[in-house]
Amino acid sequence: MKKLTKYLETTEGKFIGGLVLVIVLIFAYYFYAVSKSGVSTTQEVVITETDHVRGAPNGVVTLVEFGDFQCPACGAYEPIVRQVTAHNPQILKVVFRHFPLTQMHQNALLAARSSEAAGLQGKFWEMHDMLYDKQTDWSGSLNARDTFVGYASALGLNVAKFTSDLNSKEVEEKILAEYKEGVNLGVNSTPTFFVNGKKIQNPKSIEDFDKVIQEASK
Repeated sequence: MKKLTKYLETTEGKFIGGLVLVIVLIFAYYFYAVSKSGVSTTQEVVITETDHVRGAPNGVVTLVEFGDFQCPACGAYEPIVRQVTAHNPQILKVVFRHFPLTQMHQNALLAARSSEAAGLQGKFWEMHDMLYDKQTDWSGSLNARDTFVGYASALGLNVAKFTSDLNSKEVEEKILAEYKEGVNLGVNSTPTFFVNGKKIQNPKSIEDFDKVIQEASK
C-alpha cells in the first residue's frame, strides 16, 4: 500500500491516476444517461416453449410482464393489459412471467404456484385472471391455500392433482427460474414490462400503452 501511495505521488502516477478517474467518470455518465433515457442495459427477453402466451399466436409484438399476483400495482395494471390485448388482437401476444416479491407479499409465491398448478391442467390464464380479479379477497388471508383450492374447484380442475402440484418440484423450479431471469434482466419491481424483448417504462394509460404496441409493430 505504501509503495502504491508513493507511486501515485510521482508525475507518472498522477497522470495514470487522473486517466483512471476520467474513464470512471465517463462510464458513470454513460450509465446515468442510459438510466434517465429509460433504455435498458440488460439482455433481451427470449420467449420459450414453457411460457404462458395469449393473444395473437403469431403476433409481431410480444409483451412480457414480470408480475406478482399479490402486488396492488399489478392488480391495477391488469385491466389495462387486458384492454390493450383486446385492442390489438391481430398483432399482440402476451406472456406472463413470475416475479413474486415474497419479502413484501406473504401469499405471492403460493399464488404463483396455484397458477402453475392450474397450468398443468391447461388453465393457467383462467387461474391468472381469477387471482387478479379476486386479489383483495385473498391478499391478506392467513389461509390462502384453501381459497386457491376453492378457485381450482370453481374452474373445474382435478382438485387432488391441483393440491399435489402446488408443492411439486416442477412448479417450484419454473417459478424460481423466471424470478432469476427477471433479476438478470434488471427487474426490481412489479409489474415490469418488455416489448419485443426490450424493457419499457410503464405506460400511464391505455392510450399510452396502445401507442407503444402500435409503434413496436411498425
